[in-house]
Amino acid sequence: MTLRLARPAALAYGGTKHRFATGWYVYVGSALGGLEARVGRHLRTSRVRHWHIDALLANGEVVDVQFMRASQHETRNTKQETDLSECAAAAAVAAWRGAEPVPGFGCSDCKCPTHLFRFPATPTGSLLASGVRPQLDEIFRRLGAHYENHALWDRDPFQALIKCILSLRTQDPVTDAAAERLFAVARTPQQLAGADPAVVEKLIFPVGMFRRKAVGIIEIARQLLARFDGETPAEIDELLTLPGVGRKTANLVRSFAFHLDAICVDTHVHRITNRWGLVRSRTPDETECELREVLPPEYWSPVNAQLVQHGQQICRPIGPRCGGCFLAGLCLYPELLAEEELRRVIPGMPPHPSLSCRPAARPGAAARWRVKAR
Repeated sequence: MTLRLARPAALAYGGTKHRFATGWYVYVGSALGGLEARVGRHLRTSRVRHWHIDALLANGEVVDVQFMRASQHETRNTKQETDLSECAAAAAVAAWRGAEPVPGFGCSDCKCPTHLFRFPATPTGSLLASGVRPQLDEIFRRLGAHYENHALWDRDPFQALIKCILSLRTQDPVTDAAAERLFAVARTPQQLAGADPAVVEKLIFPVGMFRRKAVGIIEIARQLLARFDGETPAEIDELLTLPGVGRKTANLVRSFAFHLDAICVDTHVHRITNRWGLVRSRTPDETECELREVLPPEYWSPVNAQLVQHGQQICRPIGPRCGGCFLAGLCLYPELLAEEELRRVIPGMPPHPSLSCRPAARPGAAARWRVKAR
């Protein structure tokens, strides 16, 4: 359970008063008496405080709740084995990027150093990632069998940069046609820097924001001539200084034109890696940072090239074709759909930070998450 503490707080536990700095806190617990009742109670921030987390919840706001079934780590649902799953989840959170353990919190009945971790920024780790990472080799083997890794094609860095600018908020066929018309007239920074914006507008129309893009790509050409001797830089920090160039564009140029290790995260990569359960992030920039931690470098190049195709054909934003997906059994999106069922029965449950899961109602799906003591 992730909560945000907007103001510092002083809380007493273990016979000592402790100060809690502002930030995000991830707490790991188990629900032996029923998940809906336990999570619902925490979300109500009851004045009856049985656990350390109750005092922290009274001062913070719950922004996300993740679930892990005991059966994901254990074969039976005894109290001892459920406790082991809780400790396994705590160990997983401890490995997330930026985790700062809060010693002695929520672990009085186990040998763990803590079950609470502070993060200076919004945590983007996923409890499901431990089930996805061992499958990555097979996932990318299947993606490679169905889609071409066009990140390996030879490209002119300048033209790759300009085409990426044109593609923003524009469908691929429109982008391809506009780029072809533009490059037939101006293929280099020298040719584009002196172009008339009105002429460039006509060449690239009807790409989205064509007037603004016409001015922007001319300015990019001028800055390349003035600052980089007409060469497109390969370093991300230098690319980001060019007008209109964000991390997605910079990483795409590094990966597709220079064939360097770079993760280009667009809406498809952001959506699909969240659906897999590999990350749990709000924005493409957060997804990129998390993928740098959890995705092996050999998959940085194909992740965009192949997931864009997968997102257009199968893992679509609305109505994903899960029934015919060749990644069935490797992707943990079904776990997120079951999580969505819980949101329907637990008042106040925050949504997944990125996904809007709207599966068809499946009676009894939420019951699969209940853990009862023998």
